[in-house]
Amino acid sequence: MRTRARWFLACLSLLVALPAAGQKAGNPHWPTLTEQMEAAGARPGTAFAALIAANQDFTILDANEARDAVRLPAWLRVHWRRHHPEMVYAADDPAGGYPLVLKEVLEWMRSHQDLEPGPGDGTEEADLWEDGEKSATVSGEVRVSGLQSAPRSESDIRVNYWDPTKIIGASNNISGSGTQAQFYSTNGGTSWGQTSLPLQTGDAFHSDPTVEWTSDGTAWATTIGINSAQTQLHMRAYKSTDNGATWTFDATFSGTQTNTDKQIIWVDHSNGSPFKDNLYACWHNNNPAFTNRRTGPTGSWQTPLQISSTESTGTAIGCDVKTNSFGDVFNFWPTTTNRRVFVTKSTNGGVSYGAKVQIAQLIDGYDIGVPSFANRRALIYVSAGAYRTATKDLVYATWTDLTGATGCTSAANEPGSNVASTCKTRIWFSRSTNGGTTWSAPAMVNNQASLNDQFNQWMAVDETTGALSLIYYDTVADAGRKKADIWYQSSFDDGVTWSSAVKITSAQTDETVAGANSGNQFGDYNSLSGYAGVFFPSWTDRRNAAKEEIWTAKVTDTACTQPGAPAIGTASPSSPTQVDVSWGNGSPPATTFNVYRALGTCASPGSFAIVGPAVGPSPFSDTTALAGTTYAYEVSGRDATGVCESPLSSCAQATTPTLGNLIFTNGFEEGLLPGPWGGAIP
Repeated sequence: MRTRARWFLACLSLLVALPAAGQKAGNPHWPTLTEQMEAAGARPGTAFAALIAANQDFTILDANEARDAVRLPAWLRVHWRRHHPEMVYAADDPAGGYPLVLKEVLEWMRSHQDLEPGPGDGTEEADLWEDGEKSATVSGEVRVSGLQSAPRSESDIRVNYWDPTKIIGASNNISGSGTQAQFYSTNGGTSWGQTSLPLQTGDAFHSDPTVEWTSDGTAWATTIGINSAQTQLHMRAYKSTDNGATWTFDATFSGTQTNTDKQIIWVDHSNGSPFKDNLYACWHNNNPAFTNRRTGPTGSWQTPLQISSTESTGTAIGCDVKTNSFGDVFNFWPTTTNRRVFVTKSTNGGVSYGAKVQIAQLIDGYDIGVPSFANRRALIYVSAGAYRTATKDLVYATWTDLTGATGCTSAANEPGSNVASTCKTRIWFSRSTNGGTTWSAPAMVNNQASLNDQFNQWMAVDETTGALSLIYYDTVADAGRKKADIWYQSSFDDGVTWSSAVKITSAQTDETVAGANSGNQFGDYNSLSGYAGVFFPSWTDRRNAAKEEIWTAKVTDTACTQPGAPAIGTASPSSPTQVDVSWGNGSPPATTFNVYRALGTCASPGSFAIVGPAVGPSPFSDTTALAGTTYAYEVSGRDATGVCESPLSSCAQATTPTLGNLIFTNGFEEGLLPGPWGGAIP
């Protein structure tokens, strides 16, 4: 039997290598069947090998596909295109029009070579392709997935906003059972249980996990349901009524679509929102971005709605969806060909959406190769947030991109596996202060001078305070640029400034060494969720040469309390070069104060600048004044963390005397002459 199988494969290989009828010299060179089998790690006689052999009609493909940068084998492209004739290949699209989840499909087939649902068959993975601040405190670092013998990657985590002791998470388990792994804690993340989603009829395995909660205590999870033939990609929703311990199928919220990928789910958590408990999902089907909504835990999913249009070229992969306390819904997505980041807003609970607003122009597109992540590559996706009060209407977006510095201005400059490249990736941030209508110029959150890379960011907004938290992988602690840690930063002033980075992980992860899951490496994304100053990230981690597993830690970053504005007292000169400033504490009281000074009067001051940072209680002596000069003074207070600053006090002014008002005896200052500044002769 094995001899006949080898003979059959050899014959097929010879046939594939021969020119097809009418094929001209110069036509694309496709790999031989033998080369494809070896690259895939397909064992002779398996259903996986037969599938590869059955998909050798490369005339289905565009000639450009023989040399593009889309890291999918030719046979898998043929297989997909045969079942999706509606797909149009785009040579200028870094994704080529193929769903990114086909990489997970390939991983599942290589570890399930019988192409049947269930635990993996132990197939070893081979390379798939050739090519003013305060510090958060970190505690309780824990492996939420438990000890694993098959790699996990891509995870989501969500704190129950109505009961923060309850937390759920999820991850891929492609080469294991194939069913989505689910994690749950009922004691605030101290300990975790593990389970998995059941397969819906027709599905062989899952990919791309997301999780959420509604106020009735129902836990929700979404996944891509993928059939054994790897030709149907459906968006499946599940729910749990026992805090994540068991799960039942809810619905297929992508309707009749079969080319879906990279979904995110979100729940409107605001008690004051007219759409409280609505569930929102975003994804892309083929190229366009789509969204859908579920009208609460007792309602139902509606009809998918396309939200991208001609403003987006290429694939709208890497979306996010968020809401604010007024019930406004924001859908975000980047594009792979014209390399832009967009947002669209709904004010009617997701029934319809307004204009598409461009947030940023990207430097690179789709994904970026860096030394620590050169195989799977860092996906350019959006992680966003929104926060609205009676006086604020803030929307935020973050993404990974190149720095844009000299020699790092396009995809052609990306470092790939070159650890000496001066081109680097960074986490970028932009915000809107008017509900998403206009956006600030994008800026890098933490642009270190060293040769390191940042990727797989996730941002969370603390809905109790509006504070921002951000995590990402960073190789800054590894001189070799290949070992990554998870780092954390926060902002307590609506994204204007960010805290210093705090390292969360106590051990590094290296996805470039032998034994690492070279196909998926870190996976496409991490996650972060928090409530009332306590945050839980989730990330892929293979410390100590273990299999890739999912970890979390408790990050306490309590929101600061803004002091009240100090009550200004007086500003009085005590010499030509000194002004004494006094004030009263505000309510709530401040611990330290900043004294601001400007040239000119209170009625017409110049630019204010700090002359007394972090001073103690009143009074303060400004010893840097110049003789014969008028100054205006204002004071602000800071809380004990040093982060929250109060509004400014009202203004007080003073004019220092000139040196001509002094009496000198034998070259020494003896006293002060009477003058308009109020001095007196001793």
